[in-house]
Amino acid sequence: MNNPLDKKIDKNLQMIKKELGADESFDVLVREFEIGGKKASLIFLDGFIKDDLIIPMMKLMESSREDISVKTIKKVLNNRLPYYEVETVKDMDKVVQQVLAGPQVLIIDGSDEAIVIDGRTWLSRTPDEPELEKATRGPADGFVETMLFNVNAVRRRIRDVNFRAEVIQVGKRSKNDLALVYIKDIINPDLLQDVKSKLEGIDIDGLPLADKSIEDIITGGTLNPLPLVRYTERPDNVAAHILEGHLVIIVDNSPTALVLPAPFLSHVQTLEVYRKGPVLGTYLSLMRLMAMLISVFLPAVWLILATNRALLPEYLSFIGVKEGSSIGLGIQFILASLGIDLIRIASIQTPSTLATSLSLIGALLLGDFAVKVGLFSPEVILYMAVAAISNFSIPGYEIALVLKLFRFILLIAVIIANIWGFAISFSLIFLWMVFTKSFGVNYLWPIIPFNYQALKSYMVRQTVLDLSHLRPIALHTQDQDRAVKGDKKEADKE
Repeated sequence: MNNPLDKKIDKNLQMIKKELGADESFDVLVREFEIGGKKASLIFLDGFIKDDLIIPMMKLMESSREDISVKTIKKVLNNRLPYYEVETVKDMDKVVQQVLAGPQVLIIDGSDEAIVIDGRTWLSRTPDEPELEKATRGPADGFVETMLFNVNAVRRRIRDVNFRAEVIQVGKRSKNDLALVYIKDIINPDLLQDVKSKLEGIDIDGLPLADKSIEDIITGGTLNPLPLVRYTERPDNVAAHILEGHLVIIVDNSPTALVLPAPFLSHVQTLEVYRKGPVLGTYLSLMRLMAMLISVFLPAVWLILATNRALLPEYLSFIGVKEGSSIGLGIQFILASLGIDLIRIASIQTPSTLATSLSLIGALLLGDFAVKVGLFSPEVILYMAVAAISNFSIPGYEIALVLKLFRFILLIAVIIANIWGFAISFSLIFLWMVFTKSFGVNYLWPIIPFNYQALKSYMVRQTVLDLSHLRPIALHTQDQDRAVKGDKKEADKE
């Protein structure tokens, strides 16, 4: 202990008030009273204390001198303080940290120990279904800004004795809590140790952006735009990933959990597929993959074909511009792409009551008048609209933004060097993804290196009965078999 508590309560109170700025901050409260003839004090932050804590405190104040004459702290804990979460601390720094975290600290004259009472009340909103991860069937609950509630939502779905939620504090000033959530006998221990080392070894003031700050820490703040972690606000999504062997980070003050590793195809998975039957689920999965390809390649490929009509076979003769424009096709695509992004940015900043007006202005008036004045060709508007709709159908918001960036790069490359520009830029993007890894997992896995069973699970809707196959081999989990051991033995006997 660097700064032990004193047995004199006045000295302790003087130090605590000074450290917490009790005379300057209105929300730092110090309630002084007597317990069995001894001076006592309860230190807490206004707004964090439960009202029902007054009942055990009343019982404590009714104590006689004989009740707590010797071994005061031990007798208070065992006989006079009927509350759930209590512990003792002897260090002044820990007392201050506990008060700032929300619990209440009780100090009694003559004792060099303080009692920490976790009687916090949690301010939280209703766990509504996340806007970016909606499903037509299934639970409608989502994460909130309180870490405890988020961990509880996941634990409800995984009643495993090996379920773990390790708490780490990050930020020498903010002391932000985050939880590493995993299943002990499944998680890759090397992955767990690597992430813990990065989090415990960082020296920063705080986490102003919560989950995003944590992503920067564990990924090293790389300039690579490819998302190396997956964001999710759904407890059922987190539970599914944990059972596969992923590590999940839940940060206090954020409704978003980080899932890692996160290779490319994991970003385009969605629960909507698994809420349908195998046939319909496979259809939706393939449609999303096709939408991803259309979003990236359609404008650039159409531009190549429209400017190289000699390469077109007769059955594709409809491709090309039917009406002229005052600017080149390539510049039209660039302007249209920037316009769509501008509308999207504006929609985020626009109040929901004005969203309809924004969509009318953006989609109808601007597009229609741009064609009429000759700024855009109708074909450009059509194909950029198809590409934009395809991009909106990609479930992962972060990967959707990256694919828009790739589309932009391909368009510029085609404008500069036509077919050769497309080939070179596509090759560079592909190599970029090949040499990227997400916490030791190849970003293009299971395509590179090729794994048929894993690729099949991404493209074809799997039923619950298919979950007996091995966990993703790229995660290097301890327990590779998803089947229950007892059931597996019975199946082997049959």
